[in-house]
Amino acid sequence: MYYWKAAIEKPIEFISAGHFTAGYPWIHGKRSMNSFEIILGLRDTAYIQQEDDKFEVTPGSVLLLLPEQTHWGYAYSDPQVSFYWLHFQCSEQNMEFMDEKQAEAELARYKHNPYLDGAMPFVLLPAFFKPHEVDKAGILFRQLLHIVESRYYTRQGADYMLTSLLIELSQQSMAAYASPQGEMTSKHQRMMNVLEWIRIHAVEPISVDDAAREFNYNPDYLSRLFKKEMGMNMQEYIQKVKVDRAKDELGRTDLTIKEIAQRLGFDDEKYFMKVFRKHQQMTPTEFRRAFYRTHLNNK
Repeated sequence: MYYWKAAIEKPIEFISAGHFTAGYPWIHGKRSMNSFEIILGLRDTAYIQQEDDKFEVTPGSVLLLLPEQTHWGYAYSDPQVSFYWLHFQCSEQNMEFMDEKQAEAELARYKHNPYLDGAMPFVLLPAFFKPHEVDKAGILFRQLLHIVESRYYTRQGADYMLTSLLIELSQQSMAAYASPQGEMTSKHQRMMNVLEWIRIHAVEPISVDDAAREFNYNPDYLSRLFKKEMGMNMQEYIQKVKVDRAKDELGRTDLTIKEIAQRLGFDDEKYFMKVFRKHQQMTPTEFRRAFYRTHLNNK
């Protein structure tokens, strides 16, 4: 699998973006473009092939397609298939391609040097991956679409928003290198499993006790371990995941605040609004009004 590395001393150049929803049995047309494309799966599966590589773009997965390479759909998708897409350009002198070993070595050089850690002047993305906290990327995608449709006075607004999105995706793709030796200990792996379980079950009224039962932990031990690893208690993290999911629903759907609260496991709409305001310093309604513009397409 290839990795794409690009310098970000200056923002990456944005071209276009949108939210695709098919509405009929759909297959991607065959094309070759002179720009990069990123696809973030939202619903069902898009079947996309680039040259000899086939990808199943499922909800939460990210695909990076390359310029001057032909890509097409190799199977039909259900009518409900939906994804965010964007196109951007990057000059050849500001980027390079790597294989997996080269990417690992590049990350290790920065992560294991205290003078360089936190100072990476680039983004680094694999061809295809599934971010652990994809809701964050989805929110940035929505903000990018809003900026584009709002016709900001300068195109650089979209360039900087795009670069922020690429940084977020890079951050999540680099998560596996967080341990001191560049590989995940069994304790880190178990914690990643807990985080993934929370993400999947965020629409339910879950608690620390529920997670402890799922992974055969003592609740007090799991709480201490989570606090140590994540820097916050588990209930606070669960709320944060729910709020991120709520932000996506607020920007992407016409559901009422009450309906969104119920979908996320909140029986009390007012309590949901209190939790949302605590994490976002604004009400759900204020957030929805801030990012309501987007470009939709089904071709």
